[in-house]
Amino acid sequence: MNADDAMNFIAAAAAGWPKKSRATSATHAVAVSAVSDRSEINMRIVYNAFRIKRDHGMNNGRTDSTSLLGELKRRKVFRVAIAYLVVGWLLIQIADVTIEPLHLPDWADTFVIWLIGLGFPVALVLAWQLDITPKGVVVTLDRDNDSAMAKDASIAVLPFLNMSGDTENEYFSDGMSEEMLNLLGRLKDLRVCSRTSSFALKGTALDMPSIGEKLGVRYVLEGSVRRAEQRVRITAKLIEASTDCRLWSDSYDRELQDIFAVQDEIAGHIFAELQLTLTEAEQLAIQSTTDSFDAYEHYLRGREQYHRTDAGHIGRAQREFEKAIEIDPDFALAWAGLTYALVDSYWYLDKDPQHIERANKASARAVELAPHLAESHAARGLAYRVAEKFEEAEKEFEQAIAINPGLYEPIHFYAQMARTLQQNEKAAELFGRAADVRPEDYQALAIQANVYDTLNDQVNRLRVARTTVERVERALDVNPNDARAWILGAGLLGVLGEKERAFEWAEKAVSINPESQSTAYNFACLLTQFGEHERAIDQLEKAVRLGNRNKRYYEVDVDLDPLREHPRFRKLLASI
Repeated sequence: MNADDAMNFIAAAAAGWPKKSRATSATHAVAVSAVSDRSEINMRIVYNAFRIKRDHGMNNGRTDSTSLLGELKRRKVFRVAIAYLVVGWLLIQIADVTIEPLHLPDWADTFVIWLIGLGFPVALVLAWQLDITPKGVVVTLDRDNDSAMAKDASIAVLPFLNMSGDTENEYFSDGMSEEMLNLLGRLKDLRVCSRTSSFALKGTALDMPSIGEKLGVRYVLEGSVRRAEQRVRITAKLIEASTDCRLWSDSYDRELQDIFAVQDEIAGHIFAELQLTLTEAEQLAIQSTTDSFDAYEHYLRGREQYHRTDAGHIGRAQREFEKAIEIDPDFALAWAGLTYALVDSYWYLDKDPQHIERANKASARAVELAPHLAESHAARGLAYRVAEKFEEAEKEFEQAIAINPGLYEPIHFYAQMARTLQQNEKAAELFGRAADVRPEDYQALAIQANVYDTLNDQVNRLRVARTTVERVERALDVNPNDARAWILGAGLLGVLGEKERAFEWAEKAVSINPESQSTAYNFACLLTQFGEHERAIDQLEKAVRLGNRNKRYYEVDVDLDPLREHPRFRKLLASI
């Protein structure tokens, strides 16, 4: 669709559509912007936004008949009606064959029929008003009530199923899911479950209410991807988890190059169904930062490698981001991804100053290309942090948080930096904010407990330790192979005085991932708590050997205070 087509479409929409619709002021603002600068990306966003609103119908997105039918289905009224009639018919048959043998009066048969008939509307009313959920019987929320929808605007994006028959395409289906997750995460009024938690359910056979319960979300987006040569077929479904009610679903059979339009359409349907009001800034933030599928594909491969933990994954991620940038030098998110890989290379692989220099250039380019994205400023802040330009890093983290207060990474990065600078009150507050943003996360709270120990605030330390163990237990219920959850939970069990259980959890973490530098470091902290100093230094030496070379952590971590004067520890610190 070209610019002229879009302007004609918008003009027709403005002339023929009622004033009252789900179109937000932000949508109109972007429409004006699109017409003025004739941006192809903006045109696609506007076209899809208006088309989705049209397809949903007027009067809050539905005609009266469609709205009533949809609500009856959602509230399972039809299902209850059919079940009631079947059971009622069976009761009538039973009464017919038992009334005479039991010598009941002739009017008993008629009474049963009347009783069943009178109960029918009562059953329908109860079906309309109430839901049976994993938490018990609850009042059904009205989907046309904006405040009710906003009360629990939370969603998880499950990994899309790879239907291509080729495991090599797994990165693509996972990447599609992660992109939808990141896109939705840019909306301030929508809480999005983290990738770690939602992707942990990959391959499980849980029912939808259980998924909603485990992830703590009201809505779930799931789908599948089938890729064949230059075409892709994508299905997507938005489900209300507690009732397992499908709110919307669709299939897309497109050329690969049209993948961005598909993402726009899926997002548009979610916005409409959840009745989310997008600000002008959010409208801008959800736009793709590339139009090149080839660049996008390398970016997805880079993200897939970055999330792995096997040897060489950081280098492979870096090369994929570089390929994406080579194809499209204006791909902002690829520049941000490259920044992350370069910083990790410096911290965990080698101390080559070129990594810092390149991270600085990459992050600056990300901000230059997409200053409206929190991800750009988070990458910029991280590059400043590794270069130890802490004032500049603070400004960038603050900017990222201002753009998207719901994005976990800049808050967490900022908290980590405050901790290493021994700004402990600030670090404790920031770790708490990070934990609030991501209620299923246990990592921020685990470090916050450590910070409270540094502050000698044992009351809050114990309080946070208990909360962290609860979150870890929920995380392990979702993903029992999460070594980081086992080892961080072990440290907090140690704080709570549960030594035997703490060491059981630590050994479990080691058995799952014996070559993890993070596991080795945190095991050392646990061993130090209980006076096993030689074993603790063994683990620290292992952590350094495996790549844990951020010297500042060793210098400020209160858990390691008993080792400060140990000759082996001092020698180890000097070697980093």
